[in-house]
Amino acid sequence: MKVIKTNEVCPVVILKVMREWRTVSGEEELMVRTPWEAVTQELEKWCNETGNQYLGYTKENGEFVIRLKLRR
Repeated sequence: MKVIKTNEVCPVVILKVMREWRTVSGEEELMVRTPWEAVTQELEKWCNETGNQYLGYTKENGEFVIRLKLRR
């Protein structure tokens, strides 16, 4: 499972996830760690729009840990 740890806001996080998505062949899980709660909603919306799977999030030590299943 790949991990993206970032302090950046939504548009930048989405771009980083999209870069990873472009490298996927088949299915791959991705974890995003961020302090920004809005990223959870934006990534869920992005998954719905692109056919990827949003696996949910937890909050750990002040960070939101978001899990996605990317499909190509």
